[in-house]
Amino acid sequence: MPFDYAKVKDILVCPKTKADLVLEDQALVCTNPEARLSYPIVDDIPRLLLDEASELSVEQWGDVMSKHGRSRTTGEPA
Repeated sequence: MPFDYAKVKDILVCPKTKADLVLEDQALVCTNPEARLSYPIVDDIPRLLLDEASELSVEQWGDVMSKHGRSRTTGEPA
């Protein structure tokens, strides 16, 4: 069964910060501006492990937040 972000978006959180996650291509991105973590989705399975997360640059993270209607500085919904 393919990963259905729409069904789980209200319950998924970043394991490090407990902030919301947004779907960006084949990753889930933490909306916390201090963490800026991106968790990969491999074979339709979100890998919400800190060891597998990568940290986005401030600019990359801001671009993702903007694309999802969130503040480029706080990650909060605009």
